[in-house]
Amino acid sequence: MLRSLLTGITVLFCCAYSFTQTDSTALQGSSIDTEIMDSLGLVNPEVQKKYNLGVNALNSNDYMLAIQNFTEVLLMDELYTDAYFNRGMAFKGLNKIDEGVKDFDKVIELDSTNDEAAYMKAQMFMETERFDEGLEAYLQAELLNPKEEKYPYYRGVTLFQLERYEEAIEAFTKAIKIKANYAYAYNDRGSAKLEMDNLEGAIQDYKTAVKHDPKLSFAYNNLGSAYRKKQDYLNADKYYSEAVKYKKDYFIAYNNRGSARMENGKHDLALNDFKMALELNPDYALAYNNQASVYILQEKYEEAVTACNKALQLYPEFMEAFFNRGIAKEMLKDVEGACADWQDAFLLGSENAEQYVNSPACTSLK
Repeated sequence: MLRSLLTGITVLFCCAYSFTQTDSTALQGSSIDTEIMDSLGLVNPEVQKKYNLGVNALNSNDYMLAIQNFTEVLLMDELYTDAYFNRGMAFKGLNKIDEGVKDFDKVIELDSTNDEAAYMKAQMFMETERFDEGLEAYLQAELLNPKEEKYPYYRGVTLFQLERYEEAIEAFTKAIKIKANYAYAYNDRGSAKLEMDNLEGAIQDYKTAVKHDPKLSFAYNNLGSAYRKKQDYLNADKYYSEAVKYKKDYFIAYNNRGSARMENGKHDLALNDFKMALELNPDYALAYNNQASVYILQEKYEEAVTACNKALQLYPEFMEAFFNRGIAKEMLKDVEGACADWQDAFLLGSENAEQYVNSPACTSLK
């Protein structure tokens, strides 16, 4: 007798994390024509020559050479704020976090209005998962420039990652107050609300996000997930379809639409979606697991085992795939194999598997 199935659904959180990238456009200052500046008596030509060499090296991602040149600049002019900032950027490129933070702190010491230095500090902390320090740096940037919406926004992103959803909502709301049409902030606030089971609030935010950016594919995907959570499969299907309309290779949305269709009893359509997700991303273990779920519902147990095997090849600790494979093996009268799979699922944290591991059929094998 068929018992229960675990299927996967992905709520895609906004992935436009610019803080995960090193952006050479964040340079402060630029190469300067030393002949013109020298004729005006505004700069030491040797200092500016070294500074320009540092900028060129940084733009070429030659971080060691950039650090060398900016260090020589600072030996000649210890108050050169842009040299500290750009040396900090070079340290960032080398993942030398503490050295970079020290330079950005020096920038703020010399220029108490330099919010970008605080922002770069936050980026560096986030890249190394030093979340508390990153949050503090984002707050510092906000205090230095209260009119810049990206600072509370990225603070909200960090709080979301830490599962501090109420605080994340407050941060996203602050970003929206600064920039009323901030589609990403509406989307991400919606995701935080969804995590707190505020479905109507999440749906309202996602709809506002696509109102401000009608081609924001991941917001449509998230709308689909919110409606799926309400078991409103008609609207879930509608918005997942909008997501793949605007992003043709959106394998996550295909998988999610398939999950909604499976739950709505549309098994063949669900399999088509999982197949499309796997064509777009052959390494997407979740879609294989979901295929297995449909096959079990269709009583195609051998196909279900094969799909679970593929999922586990890609992700050997896939708890749900062990559980589902156990269901399929049980239906194939492979009780020993089923119990072994449920045991693996239980050890990986599956509460559903516990009752099967402790069932008479499995305990008699011990």
